Amino acid sequence: MNACAKISSTITGKSMVTKRDDPNYSQVSGYIPKELALRFRIACTAKEISQSEALEKAIGQWLEDEDPLPAKMGKGEK
Repeated sequence: MNACAKISSTITGKSMVTKRDDPNYSQVSGYIPKELALRFRIACTAKEISQSEALEKAIGQWLEDEDPLPAKMGKGEK
């Protein structure tokens, strides 16, 4: 748990589970041009959504459009 979450849980007396702590989530990162990153941050702020939410939506849409693999594969499937 990060420092802000610890402070918040201490103040409110509630336990906070973040995506960082959730085993069902994984961090994704990459490098993009500064101008594109700035436009992305501004658009997320204007729409009042987190960058994580926007990335999840964008990656999901890209995979629907481009990825030939099925969304979920069981063990042993290729």
